[in-house]
Amino acid sequence: MKGIISGGRGEGRKFISIYEYKKQFIENLNMNPYPGTLNLKVDENVVKDLKKSGGIILNGFSKNGIEYGRVSCFPVEIKNEKCFLLLPEKSEHNDVVEIIAEENLRNKYGFKNGEELKLNFTPFIKKCKKLNLYATPYIGKNTSQITIFYDYPFKRGRRDLCFFENSGNERIYKKTIAEREIASIIFERNERNSYKNLLKFIEENNYSVMSPTRKIKYSVLSEWCIEVKTSQN
Repeated sequence: MKGIISGGRGEGRKFISIYEYKKQFIENLNMNPYPGTLNLKVDENVVKDLKKSGGIILNGFSKNGIEYGRVSCFPVEIKNEKCFLLLPEKSEHNDVVEIIAEENLRNKYGFKNGEELKLNFTPFIKKCKKLNLYATPYIGKNTSQITIFYDYPFKRGRRDLCFFENSGNERIYKKTIAEREIASIIFERNERNSYKNLLKFIEENNYSVMSPTRKIKYSVLSEWCIEVKTSQN
């Protein structure tokens, strides 16, 4: 993916330095970032697509009477250096993303405003929230808002059609989908290479694969997703 380097108002430095965020950068992203961000101007559809994907979420909080919002984070590489693309929930811009790294990228690489910059998304693990739904068992090709597929010991082809509200059908029962861990990689092009990189990431970390791979197509970007198990319950 490409973006155009743009200037900021110094808000990134303040944002990165707040203890509650910095603590989550270290714990959730395994990074102690340089106190500042590199702003990239991108297509508005890129921002919309990334918001749909979710990313790694840093929680919002209240401090000194101020409400700080959540932040969606996506691991990327710039010139083979580990970085993160950030989407602050309360950002005033719909076509700007912020990049953090352990060093000052502007100084290290001599980046200038107006320069085009290429970045590559890398694999990561994200959490999918717990859902309480209604479901009805079905064998066939029907679909619903959420379709849950089963493997053995259920009959091949069986699925549960899940709905957010009870439609009054006598066959419907309550169902809870627990929080899940998803191995993911975002890509714009290079579909095959992205898929290989995701499988390599899963193998190198010894994650257990819990579902078939699926591809999600957004407006500009796409995403490979595989449900995995990263630790023993």
